[in-house]
Order: sequence, then structure tokens, then C-alpha cells
Amino acid sequence: MTERIYLADSYVRRFDARVTAVRALEGRPAVVLDRTAFYPDGGGQPSDRGTVGGVPVAEVREVDGEVLHVLDGPAPTGEVSCEVDWQRRFDHMQQHHGQHLLSAALERLLGARTVSFHLGTQTCTLDLDVPPTRIGPEGLGRAEAAANELVVRDLEVEARERTPEELAALPLRKEAVKGTRIVVVRAGRPGAAGGAGVEAASGPAHPAEVVEASPCGGTHPRRTGEVGSVAVLGAQKWGAGTRVEFVCGSRVLAALHAAEDRLARAAAAFRCAPAEVPAAAAKAAEEATARRKELEGLLGALGAAHAERLLAAEATGPVVARLEPPLCGPVGLRAVAQALAARGRTALLGGVEGGRAHLCFARPRGQGPNLGEALRRSAALLGGKGGGSAELAQGSGPETGALGRALDSARESVEDRRA
Repeated sequence: MTERIYLADSYVRRFDARVTAVRALEGRPAVVLDRTAFYPDGGGQPSDRGTVGGVPVAEVREVDGEVLHVLDGPAPTGEVSCEVDWQRRFDHMQQHHGQHLLSAALERLLGARTVSFHLGTQTCTLDLDVPPTRIGPEGLGRAEAAANELVVRDLEVEARERTPEELAALPLRKEAVKGTRIVVVRAGRPGAAGGAGVEAASGPAHPAEVVEASPCGGTHPRRTGEVGSVAVLGAQKWGAGTRVEFVCGSRVLAALHAAEDRLARAAAAFRCAPAEVPAAAAKAAEEATARRKELEGLLGALGAAHAERLLAAEATGPVVARLEPPLCGPVGLRAVAQALAARGRTALLGGVEGGRAHLCFARPRGQGPNLGEALRRSAALLGGKGGGSAELAQGSGPETGALGRALDSARESVEDRRA
């Protein structure tokens, strides 16, 4: 059984250990140590990296109760010196504990419980059990402010195993089902450092001065101040609940610099000052909408004229044709097809634009073949999808060379129905 140093002390960077077994995981060498400070992947937190006996550690996984240190090189044996990548470890400590503070604030202020957490390479996410309408931007702002208030207070963080009596006395945010290691944030006693003002910032404290207590096997700092800051980047609907994206610590500064860079590039593209970008973007969107409407009007007129030429070429039966630019895209095909349908004819049209084959089928209202079903079959021949109503349907696919077959299939389908 490997002694897990990280559970007792997340700050251990270097340690000596003995290789007790050499394994293989997915074709890569892996070692089991008698003691380790490397955190294995789990609980939404990625594993640590570093070196074992000078060999780089690619990842750490727990498999069948064993902590496997997967290596990017030959497995060492015997006594080894090990080192944890501290920059990665501390970043993970900041993100993970920041999540605890944010989750506690979201539950306390908004009644939103965290059901899962993911620590990504650039940002983190937590999933809540309530929809976005229950939270809103104002609620997210309140939770963010409450989490940062606890960071500023630089409160004590204690992560250790608890006795049954201690567990019973703690106001746990969630039930301890996988062990008794609890991460507790204490507000401090009146007059102690970090104690003043906590009640106003985060609600009434527990009689034992506990403001957050959660079961967790991850790595955490000794004080909330080491989180640095918590920044909520946004939220979106995720299933029946909400996914919140956030960053903590040094990642907040990285996110700020990235946002500044994007804003500067947008300002350069609009040829305006950064502060003028929102107005410039709104103006560009309005102009684009106006141009699109104008283009659609021109394509509609051109489509009506082209429909007359197609009618002259095919006096009876469905009009089957492959259109050329500028009518070969979805908008142009629809303009011609609807013009033909308005003149009492069934249109089975196709074209190639943007590396995809496009289809548009239309017919007059009333009794007739189901063009939605016909189009789905034809689009499948293009390796794509499509659909619509019995009277008007559109679709596309990447197999441009199959456009002729797709149109022939549609003609056969329509003519069989008419027969």
C-alpha cells in the first residue's frame, strides 16, 4: 500500500521513495512507489507531473488501488529521488480550492449545488443542478464577490481525516461517501486574523467558525489567500442545469492578458480605439444585416428570372437542374425553387458552393410528393443531412461528385409518386 504524502501535506515537492513494482499501462512503463507525493488523476483534478529517479512522469493514475506513475522513459528500480512539478501543482491547488469557495458561495447565496467539477488546462468548469434562469449574471456576480471576499480574508484551510465526532460537528456542504478527509475553511475566532467581517461577507458563520467544509481528496493550500483571486468567465445551459466557467490565481492574469490581446486585434480590425470596439461591432453587424437583406433581394429577383428560363427549357414534369453561381448556394437555390413552385411546378435543384453540394426541393401547396422525405434520401447520397416540409426542403453534404445521382434519385422519387 502506497503512503500518500499529498493527503497530509500538499506542499511536499521533493521526496525519496522505493520502487515496489514495475507495471505497464497502455504500452508505457509505470512504477508503484512505497510512498508518493504525486496526486493521481481524479475528482475533476488532473494528475501531477514531475520526475521519478530523473525519468519524466507523464501522468499518474490509480488502477485497482495502485498509484501508477506512468513514465516517459525506462522505469527505474530500487531507491529513487522524486520531484513534483511545483508550478503545475500550485496552479491546481489554486483552481481546486477556488472551486470550493465558489461552489460554497453559489450554494449559500443561490441554492445552486455543484454536481461536478473539471480542472482544464486553461479554464475550469463546475456544473450546477439549477438552470441559468435561476442564477443570472447578477447572481454569478454576487457569488464571485463572496468567494473573493474569503480569499482576501486569508482564512485557514485544513485538509485532513476526521473522527466520527468531528464529522458530526461539521456543516458539510455534501455528504462524505468516499472517506473522511474533509477540507475545512475556518473564519477564525473574534479578534483573530481573518475573523472580522466574515459574517457580512459570507453570511453567518457556523458556531465552530467554519465557513466551508467539504469532503475532498485533492490538493489544497493552507490559506485561502493563496488562491489569489476567483474570476467567473461565464455560464451556459448544460443539460437541465448550468455550466459555470471560471479561473483562479495566476490564470486570472493570463485570462486578462488574453482578453486584452483579443480586444486590441478587434480594435485594429475595426480601426478604432479599444473602448470603441462594442459600438464598431454593433455598426458592422447592422451593415452586414442590411447587405444580406439586399443580397437576398437581388438573388430573389435573379432567381425569378432564372426560373422563367428553366420553365422554357422543361415544359412539363418536375424541373431538375444544377445551378451555377451566384445561384448555387442555399439562398439562390431557394429563390429559384420557390419561384418555380409559385408558377405551379415542382423544383428539384442542386449546386456546389463552399466545397459542399447543396439541394433545395419545392412544389406548389396541396397534394403531392413529400419532398422532405425525398430530400433526406438525396442528402444521404451526398454524405450529409437535410429535411423540411412536404412542400419545401433543403440540405447539403460534402460528396460534391454525387450531386447528379442525388438529383436523379429525387426525380425518380417524385415521378414514382406521381405515377
